[in-house]
Amino acid sequence: MHCPNCNAPIDEDTVFCGHCGKQVAPLYARGATVAEATEKLDSDNRWRRSGESIEPDHLANGNFETQYSNQQTSIPRPYTGRAVTPPGGPPVLPRASQTARNNPRSIAFLAIILALLVVGISAGVVTLLQNKANANKNAGVATGGAAKAAGASGLVSFSDSQGNTNSLKINITGLNAPPAGSQYDAWLVNVQTEQTLALGTLTAQGPRFALTFTDKGANLLSLGDKVEVTLEKGDVQLPTGNVVLSVSFPTLAFVHIKHLLLSFPTTPHQVGLLVGLREQAQLLNAQALLMKGTANNPTAVQCAAQSILDIIEGTKGQHAAPLSPVCQNWHITLTGDGFGMLGANNDGYVATSAAHASLAATQSDSTDNIKVHAHHVEIAMDNLKGWLTTIDQDAINLLKNPGNMAKVQEITTLSDHTLNGVDLDDDESVDPVPGEAGTITAYIHGQLMAALTLAA
Repeated sequence: MHCPNCNAPIDEDTVFCGHCGKQVAPLYARGATVAEATEKLDSDNRWRRSGESIEPDHLANGNFETQYSNQQTSIPRPYTGRAVTPPGGPPVLPRASQTARNNPRSIAFLAIILALLVVGISAGVVTLLQNKANANKNAGVATGGAAKAAGASGLVSFSDSQGNTNSLKINITGLNAPPAGSQYDAWLVNVQTEQTLALGTLTAQGPRFALTFTDKGANLLSLGDKVEVTLEKGDVQLPTGNVVLSVSFPTLAFVHIKHLLLSFPTTPHQVGLLVGLREQAQLLNAQALLMKGTANNPTAVQCAAQSILDIIEGTKGQHAAPLSPVCQNWHITLTGDGFGMLGANNDGYVATSAAHASLAATQSDSTDNIKVHAHHVEIAMDNLKGWLTTIDQDAINLLKNPGNMAKVQEITTLSDHTLNGVDLDDDESVDPVPGEAGTITAYIHGQLMAALTLAA
């Protein structure tokens, strides 16, 4: 600052110039605030504010308050222990930006802070990118098998070779070739018991990978509830590599599929419904052929007719009865397992199989595949019900009239239809349609209900 009178340099908080002695700032009582920066002395040494002229000596002789007692403004008062607002209101302090511009040290300090901030942000970005790259790398390692299976799909189908569902096939398309030294292995997993059955290594067959597995006798539906395909290295006894494809049995629907193919609580020996039906259909067809072979012997025909009634109706059937000892002379001794193909009150294998095919198709987790083939099973059961009802009535007639050769022939024909079905349209195929599908067709489509779709 410079003195407005002599232009000598003075300190900012100077009240009187040290060179000329002139007052350069208002003098307030102790405790008063500093004068506003807009207040200054004019060339006549008068203190000016808002267009007023004030003699400096008024501030010393006490006439300031008297002179301005009628003005609508704050005036300095003697010190009373609290701050007094000077004329013109509180002081205006210089802005920080102005201070910074006038202070090189402040500018340098801000520059350092900004530099540190830039460095910190850059380091954070680099770290974030590195972490993301590592995460992607780890994810790639964990899902390497899944990447090879992108777009791949497969089918697990069940069949039998020894009277139960002890065989399966896996066919996969869209699967990339495994890396050198690696192979795709398949497993049947029981999630609840944590048991795993090795199904073998899939082999490349043109554009697909496939394998066939057959157990020595166990029903595969009893051994697991999930199929997995993993990418393995070397000969492994348990899955250790990445799972590339898998599928779980639909929990609710498979309860009823297993009733059809594995076990049912009220059948003899808890045999599966379609399994038991197939056995009884085979027995019925054998007895019909035996009847035809002894058609010239009325007693043999009556024995065969009674055996057929026991097979169809079961032990609780209206016409069920023990065979006469004389029947052994013609090797007619079989009477079925007692459950009955039709049963006593439409509660035998046929009606119960149709009911559980329908139950499998109506569960919340039922697939389109299950629904389609369950309907085919129901169609076959409708065919069987009609054929077996006719056979039952013919057998009753033969008990009274064993010489009726027309009934013998009809029983023979319909018993074959019951087991094997019939090709009505001569397309060399027994289709799951009304009038054609028999027990074998129903059993095949029951196993098709169990088919599973593998997905990445």
